[in-house]
Amino acid sequence: MREQQIEPDIHVFVGETYHSNSTAFVRGDEVLLVDGMASRADAEELRERIKVGLGKQVRFIIATHYFSDHLAALKLFPRAEIVAHRNYLHTFSTERHRTEEEEAHFVEPTMLVSDALSMKWGRYTLEIFHNPGHTMSSLSIEVPEADLLMAGDNVVGNIAYFSYSTPDMALHALRRLKRRGRSRLISSHQGVRDSEALAHAMFYLDSLKTNVRAARQSGGEGDTVLRIPIDSCLRPELKASPYEELYHRRNLESVVDRRLFLSE
Repeated sequence: MREQQIEPDIHVFVGETYHSNSTAFVRGDEVLLVDGMASRADAEELRERIKVGLGKQVRFIIATHYFSDHLAALKLFPRAEIVAHRNYLHTFSTERHRTEEEEAHFVEPTMLVSDALSMKWGRYTLEIFHNPGHTMSSLSIEVPEADLLMAGDNVVGNIAYFSYSTPDMALHALRRLKRRGRSRLISSHQGVRDSEALAHAMFYLDSLKTNVRAARQSGGEGDTVLRIPIDSCLRPELKASPYEELYHRRNLESVVDRRLFLSE
């Protein structure tokens, strides 16, 4: 497990499985976590890092969305209050790529957010807001005192993944995040990055739409759209990672199956 300490009291832990992460905000002897890893092994190491390494107890866990690759730690902190969007179950029940181990991660949340919630935690204010994009129940978090945005999976690397929503919803979610004007970004995978990733993901969506329409205008559909390379949708200075390529392929499948980008 990799750890980034971005402030004296903010630690980001990145697991081995899918590079899913969990962010720990420390207040006295307690911790507030955002998201909870993708595998039991990563979750157990997270518990060890917090209870033994930091000497803290977890009081709250905020789930940016209820996909199982972010829920593995929920059962390991049974005294923690779990915060999720009111429609969390819709996300979990529509997930298509869940493993048997991930199926076992589910724990019912104890606190539900409809639109927004402001939490004071130590010297930080966590502004939690409904931001549907990756899923209908995605939550994003702004932490002004840390110049930080937590985007969940509304950003996947430098792209957006809309298999569970629409490209327009994904774009609106990115715009809402960008308007917050923060320089540091944490999505649900990897570690802390520059918020320029939001602009990269918006560029991807616009370029993908252009490429899809060009493929259709040339008389192509189906296989032609599925062959659109991710490099043609990224800014020239960027190189796609393997997991970005995976989610790009899934985006293309959604475009074909659901006939997306047919209207302005």
